[in-house]
Amino acid sequence: MKYEIIQPPFTLRFRTMSREEANDYFDWFMEQIPLRIKILEEAVQSTVGYEDWRADYTPESLERLGQWFYEHVETRKRTEREKETIYSRAPEWFRGVEIEDWELTDRTFSLAMDIGMYLSRVLQKNLPGLRWEMVTKPKNDADFQQPVLAGTGRLVLNPIWVLVTYAYGVARHSKGPERLREIYDIWANLLVG
Repeated sequence: MKYEIIQPPFTLRFRTMSREEANDYFDWFMEQIPLRIKILEEAVQSTVGYEDWRADYTPESLERLGQWFYEHVETRKRTEREKETIYSRAPEWFRGVEIEDWELTDRTFSLAMDIGMYLSRVLQKNLPGLRWEMVTKPKNDADFQQPVLAGTGRLVLNPIWVLVTYAYGVARHSKGPERLREIYDIWANLLVG
């Protein structure tokens, strides 16, 4: 598979970014969406059996894309230093929790980001009125200073974190290829409800 991993020119530590840095990230993210969808489409089409897949923004396109992503989620061995860093940043109660010996690869994180962007466009094309915004408060919000998709309801969707969470589920063998389309169906109802 031919694929270029995304390289954000930011730290992605949203809680410690200044508002100006967060705004710059938001603008960069919006500019990346069409390019990253094109890169994703080329990667999928370069895979045997998926040559005819098109990023046509239909909910049905998520079914084959979900199968493709399911086949491409990869993990790597986590180092002891990485585990120590996780424990050092965690609250006291977490320090006794067993950390898994693996982590998603950079390529899997990148694919999750690209597929999250594509999912957001599918939602926007099929549910008029959805818009991108940045969560600016409260500071303890899980999506603080990140781009989210907002609709008419009270909930917002962070498609990147939803896809990263899905990738972890695939790696743990608790989520299947059909989950991407299910994510669309669930969020389509939540964002306009």
